[in-house]
Amino acid sequence: MKHKFAGGGIFDKLKYTGFVCLFLFVIACTMTNIVLAALSTGIEGGFSVIYDVPQDLWDRVSQVFDKSNVNKLLWNISGDSTATVDNMAPIEALAATRMTSADMIANYNKVNPASVDKDSASANAASASDNLILANSASADNDYSVSAMSNDAEIVVTLGGLKWTPVYLSTTNEGKDNEPHDVILTLWLADNQQDAWADRKADEGDYYGFLDGALYSDFAADWYEINPTEAYPAHMYGTSYVRAVTLNNGGAYATSGTEAATVGQSKDSAFATFTMSEFGLTQYLVTPEQVSWQESGESTKLQFEHYFWYDLPNENWGGKDKVPDMDFYDDYNYADKEGNDAWKNDYLWLPSLSETGYSETLIGIWQTSTAQRALSKTSVSGGVGITNNVGKITQTSWLRSGFGNYARTAYSLLAEGSERSYHYVSDSVAVRPALHLNLTEVAKSLK
Repeated sequence: MKHKFAGGGIFDKLKYTGFVCLFLFVIACTMTNIVLAALSTGIEGGFSVIYDVPQDLWDRVSQVFDKSNVNKLLWNISGDSTATVDNMAPIEALAATRMTSADMIANYNKVNPASVDKDSASANAASASDNLILANSASADNDYSVSAMSNDAEIVVTLGGLKWTPVYLSTTNEGKDNEPHDVILTLWLADNQQDAWADRKADEGDYYGFLDGALYSDFAADWYEINPTEAYPAHMYGTSYVRAVTLNNGGAYATSGTEAATVGQSKDSAFATFTMSEFGLTQYLVTPEQVSWQESGESTKLQFEHYFWYDLPNENWGGKDKVPDMDFYDDYNYADKEGNDAWKNDYLWLPSLSETGYSETLIGIWQTSTAQRALSKTSVSGGVGITNNVGKITQTSWLRSGFGNYARTAYSLLAEGSERSYHYVSDSVAVRPALHLNLTEVAKSLK
């Protein structure tokens, strides 16, 4: 149908066209504001989000980092506006003494003062250990979202199409190949539910899959054995199914206490970008082999004194010269078992109980918040492919820490993020891996 113009002249047609354009512009602005409002309140993903980069830090097509977004990340976690890829000195100084998640959240407050009344404004200066996040105003350039928080929060960034929360800033091993330390930022998958996984299937793997965009997996290949003296203890992370297959690291995984299968990596994996060199990102990632605090020093007994009588398997990848038997129960130190340290070469790995912590006071090496440890998804629609215990995939998320005196079980975190749990390794439980991003190499690539 053609429009009829009252004047019939070209001027009237231009006025009509201008009106239509203005109308469409107003609609577009309105929709943009609605989307930004949703992001700023942390609706997206169900997280308690205080900092979000809608644009990915990493362009998977060009295989380069976005300099502007990386600079925003450095600024927000350090609280120092001079920290950029062209001036890494502030970040290097913080990494040398190690910076925790609680520190990063406190630094974020420096960058984004709370928009609150005078009576509560002073609370914004709370120490990192208080972990107090108040209502935060949007940044001046308003091109990334900031949400209003209560007394618990997490920082969330996008990398490789997935949402991650920064949890620790440290350095690579000193003296390796006579090179200086590189700065590494440890990122933990913010949730087992991701928009990027919306079309993934429940029966994608033999013992792992996706339901409503949420990833679950067995720890072992649907088997368990109580004996820790077997060649492959059922809860030994280095030879676990979740490590080799679900996280796409490849290698050997145990199918019984005495037998193992070998699997290669898959380009179709949800984690291919983070585990396979051909996608370009792994050159900016660091494996646990280059991280001294994962080789040794993680001690559940010492970290959570009075709550654990002995250390847990799988927390360190070092041999018995670094991880002696003294604090383990009987035969549960696997430091010298074949395959135990396989995860030291992985770009993607499950965190330990010592790293994440599990309550408001027992916050672990990373000093995580309850929101960081929590799962956003509390229900699933059901489906095929789950090998055992449907409900557990929304109740808990796997850790790599094995139970200290029971080889058929491994630890997990409750969905609420406020307590630990444990399950048979044949159970299907949520999966949230972590990685080390090499900020030194990222900065070099952007100069």
